[in-house]
Amino acid sequence: MITHSRPTATRTTVAQWYCLVVGLFLLIRSVTTLLGDPVFATPGSGWRAVLQAVVAVALLAGLRTRPVPVVVAVGALYASETVLGALGGDAILGIIPVDMRDRIVHPTLAIAAALVVLVARRGGRADD
Repeated sequence: MITHSRPTATRTTVAQWYCLVVGLFLLIRSVTTLLGDPVFATPGSGWRAVLQAVVAVALLAGLRTRPVPVVVAVGALYASETVLGALGGDAILGIIPVDMRDRIVHPTLAIAAALVVLVARRGGRADD
């Protein structure tokens, strides 16, 4: 007996979209900073760019594995950076500079991550 099975369509989850969009955003931001004469003093834009590159690689790697835990980690990181940036003034722990863009980007990424996790859990796909 020959059976024909149809290929199952894989649907991109909201966590995968977060990994892709935020990963590309951070990668582009990191590369443009590194190409534009970064400063590796403390605080320095070079350190921020390195952190963004590491986070971007983690997010892009999370696309094919389990994106929700990666989104949780990135959300926690950016929530921490939001608080530390607010408390530390111009630098996070004296290493990573905080500018006006960061004061918008950090909480946005943290809130978006929290929303993605809520949607993933409500949809029964919490371990994506």
